[in-house]
Amino acid sequence: MDYFDISQLSENNPWWKDEKSINQDIKIKTFDEVRYKWYPALRYYISLDKDVIYTIRGPRQVGKTTLLKIIIKELINSNKINPENIFFWSFEMNNAEELSQIIQIYLNWTGVNSGDRKYLFFDEICSVKNWQREILHLSNKGLFENCSILITGSHSMDIKYSGETLPGRRGGSEDETLDKILLPMKFSEFVKLIEPKFNGILSDINLNHSKEKHNLIFKFFEGEDDPRMQKLMLYKNELVVLFDQYIACGGIPYVINEYMNKNKISNNTFNIYISSIIGDLRRYNFKENYFKQIIREICRTVSDPISWNNLSQNTDIKSHNTIQDYVGAMEELFVINTIYAYSIDKNRIVFNKNKKLYVQDPFIFHALSGWSNAEADYFINLKKNVLDLEIKSKIIEGIVQNHLCRLAYSLNPRDLFDPKDHVCYYRDKKGKEIDFLLLTEDKIYPFEVKYQSTIKKSDLSNFKSFGRGILVTKDNYGFSSSYGCLPVSLLLFLV
Repeated sequence: MDYFDISQLSENNPWWKDEKSINQDIKIKTFDEVRYKWYPALRYYISLDKDVIYTIRGPRQVGKTTLLKIIIKELINSNKINPENIFFWSFEMNNAEELSQIIQIYLNWTGVNSGDRKYLFFDEICSVKNWQREILHLSNKGLFENCSILITGSHSMDIKYSGETLPGRRGGSEDETLDKILLPMKFSEFVKLIEPKFNGILSDINLNHSKEKHNLIFKFFEGEDDPRMQKLMLYKNELVVLFDQYIACGGIPYVINEYMNKNKISNNTFNIYISSIIGDLRRYNFKENYFKQIIREICRTVSDPISWNNLSQNTDIKSHNTIQDYVGAMEELFVINTIYAYSIDKNRIVFNKNKKLYVQDPFIFHALSGWSNAEADYFINLKKNVLDLEIKSKIIEGIVQNHLCRLAYSLNPRDLFDPKDHVCYYRDKKGKEIDFLLLTEDKIYPFEVKYQSTIKKSDLSNFKSFGRGILVTKDNYGFSSSYGCLPVSLLLFLV
């Protein structure tokens, strides 16, 4: 164990000596220098004027640390908070005993100003085994009174369920979600980042808020063609171009800036994200070789209903339980989404039938497919993926699935939200399939993805079991009987 003193802590908090030093922080400088600056909407759902412990989960390299530094900069420059009352520490290299020591050293040092609120930022705390026990111990000692705390981590299971070990000690407002999730940006966020004029377009037609945009989708299910949809269709061609860019680079800020500035993504950038996933899996004793074999099969069978046994057939992993463990770990690292089948007879999701697996972000799909198939140039592999209509269609289906999960969360945000309870697929006894069902309260909203220009009546026939549905198309728009057609770029822009 290392022993720390306040001078060592000050090295990671240079604003204690000079408040202007926050402007020279490497995360802030990098953020200031990039062309496309993303301010996650999550920032506006964090209130630091009360005693509260927030957790922020999300994949590696998506911008969690940058978000913390942006908030620190706001506190110093805009809110005029005493810099000594702001503490940041990344715990990637520490153990539980050091975690406790570091926090107590800081709080003891600031004890003379105990009447002032303290702002504590604990980054990548999942690296510390049993971190939650130390936080609980400090909380029980009353050391977090008059403190606002943000805790980040890249492993969903660890930080989500560790946060649950602090019942009644996390503060916050009634009904407020304390476990936040920072994911790569949605397509709508990407559009507004690359083409800011769309902020004004949405404002002009009173679609500033998510609730209004979501209402348009549900009205469309009822056969109502809102005039605002028609206005957005005027920009369909621009949205299609932006969507093709999104299919290539996904929603990770660093990747977006590199791709949009250079029209290319370097092998080094791909390797950064692949290595971060491998590193997190290795931390939980998962084997890189098994991971590579499984992810190769997932990329090959993405969007197809499959069993754990089927997934193991082209690997040297014999146990379906091992396959399930690896997929579960990838879910917790925000790499994979799993969806299950819906039974009309049982009126619920069933978990003993074949599953469908999707990679959450298109860039991560390109990275993992290139790595698992030993491609020499990952960007050339990316271009092959988007030029192959079959692969591109599956990537698009994955993007739709990811956005429907986000829509489900937006409709019912809560700390224990699980997307598998709200997005599923349907296949009848004749093998007719609907890609996705969105379950909200007692209603079912079916979505079928057909990324093609020509739509036939038979493409709508699978909706008969539910009496309504939206066919997500390449560019078709309108209604046929009880069913609607929406271009995928327009649908995702509204999520």
